[in-house]
Amino acid sequence: MNSDHCYTRQLLVLLLMLSFIVTPHSLSAGASEKTSGLQFTPHPDGTFSVVSQSVPLEILLSKIGEAANVKIYVDSESKKRTVTIDVKNISLIQLLKRIAGDNYALVYDGHDVTALHVLPQGKAQSAESAVAFSDFSGQVKISNQRARMFFMPVDNTKDATDNYIKKRHEVLSKLSKEVPHKELHAQISFNGYLSSDQIVALLNEKQLDPVTLNIGWKDNGGGYDLKRGESIEEAIASAALHHNRFIEQLQEDADMQVAKLRQKGISDAQMRSELAFQQNANDLTSVFHDKGVPFYGVRVAATAKQLHALTSDDQTIRLVDPLWGGTVEDEIANVYPTTKIAMPLVPDNEIFIPEVKEDGK
Repeated sequence: MNSDHCYTRQLLVLLLMLSFIVTPHSLSAGASEKTSGLQFTPHPDGTFSVVSQSVPLEILLSKIGEAANVKIYVDSESKKRTVTIDVKNISLIQLLKRIAGDNYALVYDGHDVTALHVLPQGKAQSAESAVAFSDFSGQVKISNQRARMFFMPVDNTKDATDNYIKKRHEVLSKLSKEVPHKELHAQISFNGYLSSDQIVALLNEKQLDPVTLNIGWKDNGGGYDLKRGESIEEAIASAALHHNRFIEQLQEDADMQVAKLRQKGISDAQMRSELAFQQNANDLTSVFHDKGVPFYGVRVAATAKQLHALTSDDQTIRLVDPLWGGTVEDEIANVYPTTKIAMPLVPDNEIFIPEVKEDGK
């Protein structure tokens, strides 16, 4: 989508924290002392077979490091945690996920994996609630000595999405109690699509400072970043202009592609992907002409208290995701320049949220 900022819907690797780092040499030193209960077999095709019966994590990681020829780091809190697994012929990524879930990261030098980082599991809230959770839910990608934190569900399933919403609202509730006046950025996702008038009304009513307007329809997603000093009305007009140009070009390209193939005698049955692309362009064009620009989210700046209050508007708002990574974010930012990214959740339906009429009409 043509705009100042575009999103890509793909799961990117992974999560990083470097606190209390233990060097690979420290891992190796302990590995020879306790090897009972561990059978570790690296295979020529790069896969591994592992039988581990309550083996300390640091010992298992040292074996992986030796076999994969990479440096491995683990925090002091996790290194004594025991691991029990029985797997055969699985890849390095699959093995790490079995050991650490999503609490690990890979560092690349542009071509090869050079280091693995394994993180502590989520910390607990107050003793009163005793609910285990993490201030960061998502993934981090480290490349070219820069970090990008992606706040997002683990996959697109309903269970994963619902669980993610619950976790992020728990974090927001915690922040609203502990630091109610702290200024945060947050990604808001709507239950359906909003028109230009609706999103202006929402932002004005809630007294929110918009940073990015999220434009999308089904799997087509993008956004418009507000310029310094630009009003919401000016941003809406500019976003509409960009969006109109984009769908006009998309429609022209799709129609031309199908027409050329038909001229060459290609049947419709032989160009299903091209026809799907054309139908996608038709849908975008139809929505724009009928409803205008479809907005399905907005990134805003507000206090934790303001953001938490938005969660009560469950008719319009599906998720208020504070871009807050807690201790994980602190540790990453101490090592790498860090960018925080949250992709708005695509609405489950393909309808615009009905406008609220006066007197309920």
